[in-house]
Amino acid sequence: MTMTGTLPLVAVESISRREPRFTARRIHQIISHLDPRLGGISAVVPRLCTEIAEGYGFDVELCVFRGAEEEVHGQFDGPLHLSTWPSSRASWLRDSSLRADFRAALARTDVVHIHGLWESSSTVTSRMARAINKPYVVSAHGMLEPWALENKRLKKLLYSTLLERSNLQHAQCLHALTEAEAEDYRRYGCMQPIAVIPNGVESPPSADANLFLDRFPGLRHKKILLFLGRIHFKKGVDILVSSWAAIAKQHPDAILVLAGPDSENSMASVRNRIEEYGLGDRVLCTGMLERGFKWSALASATCFVLPSYSEGLSVAILEALSMGVPVIVSEQCHMPSIERTGAGWIVQAETGSLTRALKTVLENSTSVNASIGARGQAMAREYRWKTVAEKMTELYDWLSGGPEPISFSLRSRRI
Repeated sequence: MTMTGTLPLVAVESISRREPRFTARRIHQIISHLDPRLGGISAVVPRLCTEIAEGYGFDVELCVFRGAEEEVHGQFDGPLHLSTWPSSRASWLRDSSLRADFRAALARTDVVHIHGLWESSSTVTSRMARAINKPYVVSAHGMLEPWALENKRLKKLLYSTLLERSNLQHAQCLHALTEAEAEDYRRYGCMQPIAVIPNGVESPPSADANLFLDRFPGLRHKKILLFLGRIHFKKGVDILVSSWAAIAKQHPDAILVLAGPDSENSMASVRNRIEEYGLGDRVLCTGMLERGFKWSALASATCFVLPSYSEGLSVAILEALSMGVPVIVSEQCHMPSIERTGAGWIVQAETGSLTRALKTVLENSTSVNASIGARGQAMAREYRWKTVAEKMTELYDWLSGGPEPISFSLRSRRI
């Protein structure tokens, strides 16, 4: 029915933990998947769990609602308790022993943190938390963005009316990744306090570009425009290919690299577009890059590009910034500080705006782009995981009856 276990990549006794000082000691983190092919939550939430367990001594259980076909990767940096639960709504409706097991699991915790919306994981958990009077916080992870709400609109409207709006409105607090996401909550009608705490990032001290270039030797001595993420229509890959087609002939020394797993069969339409534009030798699709190759790809990149139609707070952008890579991102990525600090370009999610930015970065000198990347690297220091974990643990402590957070301000009913 459930699988439980511990992921002991770092032994518990070897951890140097801070002196306990919190009211809350046990946290249950709820996610709908751990398969990296399905999105950034699979990377962000386990890392958050590790930081609050190792740095603050919290007992953290990661509860994964997953389908039978989904992979669960145990690539974590700390001792996390992992339990897996079925994602099938039918299983939860008909199996009373399953519900009893989950109720017993949540009864052991001080605070429940639900990540994501529109899934059985959010509905089952929020209802159970309310039934046993456990405080819970919800992270939408970009799923209340206007574009996201329009995608499968009728289905979400029905689900919202029946379930999700109530799930959100009964949360003790809401977690937003950006100020824009806080506004999304308010537009949706949520009036609770909002904690604006971003995702974190930590890049390796160094990365060898040769690891990636040895695998793809045709990229050597090329200017690399790197897209890194799921190949999904919401990521704006269609306009990226179209924009590249407009200037590819003017830049024979450059190539577009699309690195990431296929999502919802989007790759087929991307390949058709590449073929239509005659870009077969000017676009490289690498598939998903594992950890070492991902950092190596960033080290070899001239620029990182994400013209997404909808984002919460992209981990890939933070990783690119932390590696000193100039970035081109759409307004919908909600990182205005990129333009304010001179770390890259913010464009509209359309071909004209994106094409101009691509042309600029390719025509810049190496030294100019290096300066832009250095400003991004400085900006990325604001997103260290230790800083994120400190704010999140203060939030958990407040939810369990502790003092109001001091490292950040909770948004009141009006923003």
